This record gives sequence, C-alpha cells and structure tokens, in this order.
Amino acid sequence: MGHERVGYLPKSERWKTIVQLISRFSLENDEVSAIATETTRNVRNKFRNIGDDAGVVSAFKFLVLITHASKNENPSEFLKSKGVLLSNEFNIFELAKSIHEYVGSHQESKEYSTFAVQSMIDTISLWSQQSQLQQELIFDFNKDSFSTWRKAANGSGFCELSRLFYSNFTSRYLKYFLEREASSKIQSLSSREQFSKNIESHINNISKHSFETAKIAQSFTAGWYNLHAKDSMPSDEKLRGFLAFAFKKLSSEILREESNE
Repeated sequence: MGHERVGYLPKSERWKTIVQLISRFSLENDEVSAIATETTRNVRNKFRNIGDDAGVVSAFKFLVLITHASKNENPSEFLKSKGVLLSNEFNIFELAKSIHEYVGSHQESKEYSTFAVQSMIDTISLWSQQSQLQQELIFDFNKDSFSTWRKAANGSGFCELSRLFYSNFTSRYLKYFLEREASSKIQSLSSREQFSKNIESHINNISKHSFETAKIAQSFTAGWYNLHAKDSMPSDEKLRGFLAFAFKKLSSEILREESNE
C-alpha cells in the first residue's frame, strides 16, 4: 500500500546547529541549547493534540477534496456539494481564498487555523511550482486548473503533497516558537532584533529540516490514502484519526532528535 517503515531519520543539519547558525555565536552554548530545546518542546506539545482541531482537520480535508474533485466530471459542482467554493477555471489566488473561507468556516482555535491556512497556502504554491504550472495558474484562466491536482490523486502523489503540508506546518511552528523563546531569553533588544533577522536568512535551513522531519509522516500516508481515500471521501472521524496519528509521529520524531543531540 505504499507504506515505508522508517526508523530514526538523520537530518542534514541538527536543530541545535541551525539555532547556533542563527545566533551567529552571539549567544553562549548553554543559551543556544536552552532556546533549541524549549522550541522543540513547545512544538511537540502542540502536535500532541493538534490533529483533533477542526480547523487543522478541515485544512487536510481540503487536500483530499481537491484530489477527488480533480477526477470528477464537474469538479466545481463536486466541491460545492462539500462546502468548497471554487470555479473550474481557478487561479492560485482564488484557490488561496477558497482555503481561507473553508478552514475559517470550521475554525475552533484561531491560532491552529491561522497556521493551517498559512501552511496550506505554502503547500499549494510549492506543489504548483513543482508541477511547473504556477505561471499558468496565475495568468491562464482557460486551462484545466485541476490537472496539477490529478497528480496527487493516488497514494504516491498524495503522500508527496501531504509531506509538503506536514513540513510547512512544522516549519512555521518552529519559526514561531524559536522567535518567542529567543525573545524571552535574550536580554538585549538589539540582540533580539538581530536574532529575528537572522532567522529569515536561515529560513531555508528551517524549511529543509522540517521537510526531513516530515518524512516520518509521509512514510505511511500513501497506504492510508489508497485504503481510505482513493475511491471515496473518508469520514471526518477517519481524517481526525489519521491526522492525530501523523502529528504524534512528528512529535515523536522531534523528541528522538532532541534526545540524540
């Protein structure tokens, strides 16, 4: 079913090393360790229950819905029947707006929903880039806008798409808590501002680290999609159960890496 068993995942750069690079040696090693540890601890704590949040579930459900719609004879009518408003000839801006509206209508936690929407927009942008269709989505209203999403309408394609979602979600939370922990632990205002600027210059390191972490969740997504979502829409209960499991695996992966520092 496409399930790939993976153990501990080596990272090209350890999280502590990335935090050290961001600090540019302006912090003592114990300060770097404290910020790195508190950041991952906060992310792990969030991920333990985040799969139960209605906004996060609806964001992930949107990914499943658009893959199903791409195979439908009338995609927009299919989506409309599921509460998603999107024309058959949409561009990437309309798609982003549709995500905002759909997730917003199922929102529980404003924080979780905000991160879910932002991560979804990151995901559709990256998927479009990888499919070499972003320019067409932006400028061409007469093409088959759903063609790029048919590439994700099977186990192997969907596990790649969902990995982008897990990765973007993790990256945004790491950045958020990294900035928060640095602000609480760095006394000098100028040092805090510099640290924040340095985060942006190393955002690719954070994104790559998150993408490598997300492999642990990708490894079993193909099997789940083929079994529960390939031919019909899974129930919300199945979606919640799957997301809860995926985020707990991500949380465990972050803990294992932290323990191996």
